[in-house]
Amino acid sequence: MEFDTYDYEFLMTGIPPGYRFEPTDIELLQDYLLKKVNGEPLPYNIISECEIYGNQGKEPWKIFIETSTKTFYVFTKLKKKSKGKNIDRVAGCGTWKGQRTDPIMYEEMKIGNRKLFVFQVKGSNEGVKGHWIMHEFSLVDEEDKQIGDYVLCSIRNKNAKDGTEEEEPPMKKMRYNSEDHNPPEPTSSASPLQTLLSDWS
Repeated sequence: MEFDTYDYEFLMTGIPPGYRFEPTDIELLQDYLLKKVNGEPLPYNIISECEIYGNQGKEPWKIFIETSTKTFYVFTKLKKKSKGKNIDRVAGCGTWKGQRTDPIMYEEMKIGNRKLFVFQVKGSNEGVKGHWIMHEFSLVDEEDKQIGDYVLCSIRNKNAKDGTEEEEPPMKKMRYNSEDHNPPEPTSSASPLQTLLSDWS
């Protein structure tokens, strides 16, 4: 079964076809990661829990759709190495290599971190499928210590191509806010029936 279809996303998340999940850093931390850490219900069932680290079958192209241009959002738990305090970031035949860390601020107060990672294979690049990057979001307290075991990761393949030559209509690019559970209605002079038929076409 293909898991990158509008019908599947609508059934699993309740988000209508044509809308895109484009949350801000603040929204990811406050509306999703914080609720996950506290065991509270999430606004939408769009971010699943996924183990992205490990020795067997954890290459990103084995977990996510290699040819998809979308960004995949997952919750995962960080695991420390057997000795020391460093996080074990081995993933199958490679590892997620850290590039930089940026603070996430809210009203002049640091509430989290956004870390950039690139997937690198050990030794030869033979068999590598794509150029995968990841942003890892974590919550921090007043002492800059991570809150909870979970982090939220956004992962995508930069080498993936959409395959469509025509740009999507503007209405399909309308952004909705995760704080608003009802996506905005498009502005149109068409009748309600025409709008409904257009939405389902």
